[in-house]
Amino acid sequence: MRRLYIVVAMAVGLYLDSVFFAKVNISGIRPDVLMAMAASLGVLLGMKNGAIIGLCTGLIADILFSPRIGLSAMGYMFAGWIGGIFYQKYYADNIIIPALVAFAGAIFKECVMAVASALSGARFSFFAVLGTYIIPCALLSAAVCMLFHAIMRRALASQLKVERTYEHDSHAQGGVK
Repeated sequence: MRRLYIVVAMAVGLYLDSVFFAKVNISGIRPDVLMAMAASLGVLLGMKNGAIIGLCTGLIADILFSPRIGLSAMGYMFAGWIGGIFYQKYYADNIIIPALVAFAGAIFKECVMAVASALSGARFSFFAVLGTYIIPCALLSAAVCMLFHAIMRRALASQLKVERTYEHDSHAQGGVK
């Protein structure tokens, strides 16, 4: 059931990123829903799962929409992996943690994309782009991440409780998971 929720979340994220927010945005500023998803699922599912989900989603998005395959995937993988650092921590249920991870991941990804654009010959003022596009997009991504995390935490609640109970019982008996 958990895999179904994740696949549906990936499909919805791809739709929102590529169709909905491409048409509904504020002067070209739009949230990175896939970044929000990778950060949230990293916090909920751990480093490895978050990184794998971020990488797979990013590669799909790159293949479908980007001439630079792998750059977005690297940013999403980074967000999933960093989010996983907070996996099963007492403060991980707070929606601020995944939002901060999504904010940092969005800035990282957009800076990597800006460097790639500059290396391919584009001329622009980095600090102007940082202030007028990258930071506003990262803030919107963090806001979307709060909503996404609340929804996914509730959707995955029963699976996460079973997983945590198993790990607690395994450690209490001296075993390794």
